[in-house]
Amino acid sequence: MSISATVKDEALPKLIELSQEFRDEEGPVQQTVEPSATTAKAAPFTGNSEEAVKAYLKDYGAAELLNRLRWDSYPEKILLLGAWFEARGGSIPWKSADMDEVFKQAKEKPPANFPRDVKQAIKAAWIHPVTPRTYSVTRTGWNKLAEAFS
Repeated sequence: MSISATVKDEALPKLIELSQEFRDEEGPVQQTVEPSATTAKAAPFTGNSEEAVKAYLKDYGAAELLNRLRWDSYPEKILLLGAWFEARGGSIPWKSADMDEVFKQAKEKPPANFPRDVKQAIKAAWIHPVTPRTYSVTRTGWNKLAEAFS
């Protein structure tokens, strides 16, 4: 049997271990997988709608997205990770504690002054305050992400 799938990099060692353990010694010889095929993502971003961005964000981990965009400012990182959180089914609106957890998942240091940085994202119209302490990504934010991924 031959199976093809797109998986996260951290799944590769376990998949190799399983394939070695349950390999059919008498079956046909299989082609080996090239390393570049396992580390490269199959499809580039296509589309510019909010739904296309959400679908794209679901395919990647938070750290991988930060590495892909290489945004340096915390307001931009808050936009990206807030959108990633929303796309993955996180609560909308989200709060600073949610972002602390997402930054930890991404192995990224959270902003030292979250209120200041989120205010900058609000001023740029990427984030909208739903209540004084909860937020959601705006259409402008989704458009910025679509443009960045294109």
